[in-house]
Amino acid sequence: MAGRRSYGDILAAPFIDNASLYFYDLTGKVNYNINRNNKIFLSGYLGRDVFAADENTSIGWGNQTATLRWNHIFSNKLFLHTSLVYANYDYELGDGQNINNRVNWESHVRTYDFKPEFTYYINPNNELSFGGNALLYRFDPAQLLDISEGSSTNIGLDERRGLETSVYISNKQDVAKKVSLEYGVRFSAFQYLGDGTVYEFEEVVPGIRPNVTSAEETDLWESIETYTNVEPRFSMRYSLSEKSSIKASYNRMAQYIHLVSNTAASIPLDVWLPSTNNIEPQVGDQLALGYFRNFGEDNAYEFSAEAYYKSTQNQLDYLDGADLLINAFVEGEVLSGEGRAYGLELYAKKNTGRLTGWLSYTLSRSELQVEGINNGEWYPTLFDQTHNFKAVGFYDFNERLTFSANFTYVTGAPVTFPTSRYEVQGFTIPHTDNDERNGFRINDFHRLDLSLTLKGRKFKKNGRERRNEDYWTLSLFNVYARQNAFSIYFSQSDAEPAPGQGAITEANRFSVLGTIIPSVSYNFKF
Repeated sequence: MAGRRSYGDILAAPFIDNASLYFYDLTGKVNYNINRNNKIFLSGYLGRDVFAADENTSIGWGNQTATLRWNHIFSNKLFLHTSLVYANYDYELGDGQNINNRVNWESHVRTYDFKPEFTYYINPNNELSFGGNALLYRFDPAQLLDISEGSSTNIGLDERRGLETSVYISNKQDVAKKVSLEYGVRFSAFQYLGDGTVYEFEEVVPGIRPNVTSAEETDLWESIETYTNVEPRFSMRYSLSEKSSIKASYNRMAQYIHLVSNTAASIPLDVWLPSTNNIEPQVGDQLALGYFRNFGEDNAYEFSAEAYYKSTQNQLDYLDGADLLINAFVEGEVLSGEGRAYGLELYAKKNTGRLTGWLSYTLSRSELQVEGINNGEWYPTLFDQTHNFKAVGFYDFNERLTFSANFTYVTGAPVTFPTSRYEVQGFTIPHTDNDERNGFRINDFHRLDLSLTLKGRKFKKNGRERRNEDYWTLSLFNVYARQNAFSIYFSQSDAEPAPGQGAITEANRFSVLGTIIPSVSYNFKF
C-alpha cells in the first residue's frame, strides 16, 4: 500500500485567499501464489487533482483503476497472462460554493478491458506472441447540475458506447548473429453502440456547420456503425559491432477514440468522442530509423539518434466558434483532416563516475491540414513542440550525499489569438483575421529544479555492514522563479480610454506556482 498528498494549498493559504492546488493518490497491490503454475495479482489506483483559483471556480480530475491478472504456465514453452481491467477517468468544473446557488458540470470515460496474452517459445531464436482483447467504452459526455435558490435542474447528454475487439500475432526472431526482427499483424474492429439518439448531418461543406437531417432512437447495445482495420508492424535491429547498432521500424495503428480540445491551457476540460456514424477512426503510419552506440569501458557512455515520420488520417479539429461542451450535436462542430508529425531525437547518457546523468533534445513538428480551417493550409497542433531539451545530472559527494539538478526547456504551445477587434456599445469583440489557426505561441517553458539527498548511516547487524533505509531530501522547485504561462487570455481594462480612442484591452498571463518552492522530506522503509 502507498499513498501521498501534495501540500501546495497549505503553503499558499497565508498568501492566497480561497485557492486550492493539490493532488493525492493511493495505490495498492496484492499477489497470491496459488501453486507453482498459477499466480494472481490484484491492484488498484485512486488519484485526483484539484485546482481552484478562487472561491467561485474549481476544476478537478482524476482516475480510478482496478486490475486483476492471472498468470498461468502451461509448460516451459507456453505462458498465459490474462487481465481484467476497469478504469474511470472523470473531470469536473464547479462554479460557486453556496450549496443553494451553484453549478457543477462533470464528465466520465469508463473502460472495461479483457485481455488474454500468450507467449510461446518456439526455440531460442523465436518468441511467438499472440492474443486479443475486448474493450468496452462508456462515454458520459456531460452531466450538469444547476442549483438556483435551492431548486435544482439536471441537464445531461446521452451516454455513448463503443466496443473495440482485436486479435494479434507477432514474432521476435534472431535471423543471424547481427540481425534480429520483430514482425506481426493486428486485426481490430470497433462497433458504435446504442442506446440514445443517433443523428445524421447534411453533407459537410468545409468551414460551415452542417444541419441535422435526421434523428433516430436506438436500442441498448444496438450496433450503429462498424469499422475494421488491419495493422501490420515490423522492426529490425542490425548490429554494426558489439557497441553499436541500427534500428528501423514501421507501424500502422488505428485509434477509435478522439480527443477534441479548443484550449492551449493544461486543463482536462476536453471532449473525448468515440468513432461514430459521422466520425471515422484515426489511422496512422509511422516510420523510424535510429542509430545507437555505447562508448568507454563498461559502456560508461550511451548515445542515440532517431528520426521519425508519422502520417495520420481522420484527425479531428473544431470549427471556428465551436460549442464543444454539453452539446448533443457536437459531431457537427468538428471536421476531419490529415495530420503529420516528424522529428529528430538525440539522447546522451553518462553511467559511471561521481557525475552521472543524461541529456535529451528533440526537434519536431506536429501539424494538421483540414479543409475549412486555416484556409486549408497546414498549421501546428496544440501538441507541437519545436524544441524540447532536458538535462538531468547527479553528483555523489560521497556514499551518503548526492546533489541533483533537472533543467527543462520546451517551446511554447501554439495558440489562436485575436489579431483585430470590433467595438460595439463600448464593448470589445475580438476577431482573428484570415481565419488563422494556432498562429501564435504561449511563452516558452523552462525551469530548473535542484535537490540534495542524504542517505542513512551504515550499521552492523549479525556481523554484516548494512545501511539504514531512510534518507532526507532538500529540494528547490523552480529555482529562478520562472513564471511559466499556464494560459494567456485577453480582457478589457477598467481604465478610461483617452478621448476619441477605443477601449483599452490587455493580455494577461496566468501562471501557477510561478515562484521558487522549497521543500524538505524524510523517507524511510519499515
